[in-house]
Formats: sequence, structure tokens, C-alpha cells
Amino acid sequence: MIDTLQSLRFIFVMMIFMSHFSYHGMSAFDAGGDCGVAFFFMLSGFACSLGYGQQLREGTFCYSHFIRRRLRKLYPLHLLCLLACVLVSHLPLNLKVLLNLLLLQSWVPDADWYFSCNSVSWFLSSLMFCYLLFPLAYRHLSKYLSLAIAATYVAVYLLTPYERVNAVLYVFPAVRFVDFYLGMLLCRWYEQKAQPALGWAEPLLVVVLLLSLAVYPYVDAKFRNAPLYWLVLIPFILVFVQQQGSVSRWLRSKPMLFLGSISLPVFLTHQMLIGGLQHHLPDMPAIVMLAICVFVTLVVSWAVQIIFSRLLRL
Repeated sequence: MIDTLQSLRFIFVMMIFMSHFSYHGMSAFDAGGDCGVAFFFMLSGFACSLGYGQQLREGTFCYSHFIRRRLRKLYPLHLLCLLACVLVSHLPLNLKVLLNLLLLQSWVPDADWYFSCNSVSWFLSSLMFCYLLFPLAYRHLSKYLSLAIAATYVAVYLLTPYERVNAVLYVFPAVRFVDFYLGMLLCRWYEQKAQPALGWAEPLLVVVLLLSLAVYPYVDAKFRNAPLYWLVLIPFILVFVQQQGSVSRWLRSKPMLFLGSISLPVFLTHQMLIGGLQHHLPDMPAIVMLAICVFVTLVVSWAVQIIFSRLLRL
């Protein structure tokens, strides 16, 4: 993983963290959730293309090895969080748990299902579909496929009723593949086109990103679900992948790289930890509760990362 993109994972996972934190008058940062999710789908498409594109072009790509590596990275921690959720919440072993176990829950267009158990794991469910489709899509990457995907998305976008925006435009795997595919196109552009030095644009893009977060409440619910952030994240990723500006120097620092390395456990554990801490700790000022939730999440995520890293080396 390119250093700047590794560190940016932590920045965007904390946006998602804040979208799930609300306490005593401090409202959830909804814009951060939509932005963070769009970023991670796009980054996944970009990283897969960067890491495996040459193998696919040369015919040396091994599909089973690719899927095993993805599962090896995601599934043990998902399984641990699912087990913790079932035990702590005393959930019955029903079909919802089974679908979560198999990472199929996001295919059911009902919030009681795709947000069941460890609710953030819907992202893994949709992401696994993107991984499964990645080799086929990469081999057929073309303007014709891009136009077909764009036309299909526009049709779905227009036909989706507002009460189904979450189920269809935000969660459904086939729709979120569009974000992943955009990341693939970005990687193709990055590899094939000579990129001018744009390090000077990094602070400007940070400001543009902040502005997109600020206008989020005033944007149509369908558009802010992802397209609003595509407009920002496309240049954002293309500039920060160059690692040439003042912001990149900060992102490449050891503390930021460390925080980026624990972004997956932060993502998968934070919502359960926030809920548990708010339920069991006494009332306190919102900022104090936020600080405690952030600290505990980082410590738990660091410990989990160490444990799983050692287990995977066995």
C-alpha cells in the first residue's frame, strides 16, 4: 500500500467513527459515514488494480490465491466481532447470524438484516462481492463497460424511491461495485497517463473535501450517498498517490502510518465499543465520552492487530 493512502485510511475510518457517535447533544457526523464508505470502496478498487493488474495482464493471476488473501485479511476479525456481538447481545442463532457469518447480509434489502449483528460488517459483505467480480471486470475494463455501468447506475439512481436509498444506493453490493470500479479506472489512469506534479494542490483538496462535508445536509439524499464524494475523491486519490506535498509528508510520518495499519480493526470494533462504553459508563460531558471511546477503540484495535498478525504468521 502506498504510504499516503495507508494513512488516509485512518482519517476516513475516523469519519465513519464520528458518524456512529452521538451522546448528550453531540449529534452523529452523518457526512463522514457516506464519505468514508465511498473512499474505502474506491481505494479498494484502486489498490487491487495496482497490486494485481500486471498479473492479470500477463495471465499469471491466480483467482483462488487472491480470494484466500482477501479472506485471510478480513474474515478472522469479522468472525471475532460477530462472535462477540452474539455473546454480548445474547443473539439467537438464526438466519441473520448465518448470513452475517457468510458475509451475505447486504444482499437482503432490509435494514433489520443488512445492519444486523455487527452492523458495520455490511461493508465487508458488499466488498467481498467487489473482490469476486474484480478479475472479470479488470480483464474487460473498457469505455464500453464503463458506459454500461454508468448507464445502469443512472437508471437505478433515478428509479430508487427515497425510502429505499439506504438499502439500494448505500448498501446493495452490485450498486457499491460502481465505487470500486471507479477506483479501478483511477488506477488505470494513474498507470497509463503521465501525471504532472500536483503536490501543491493537496491543501486545496483538503479544503474541497471539508466543503463537501459541510454542504452534505443540503444535498439531495440520493446524490450525497456517493456521487457527491466521487467528485472530490477522484482528484483527491490521484493527487495524494503522488506523495509530493506538505500534507503527504505528514501522512508519511510513523504515527500516521501506524494508525493507518490498524484502520480495519478500528472499523470493525468501533461501533460495538461505542455502544458498550456509553451503556456502562456513568454520564459525563460528551467530549469526555468521545475521548474515552476513541482511546479505548485505538487500544483495542492495536491489541487485536498484534494478536492477529502473530497468529497469521504461524
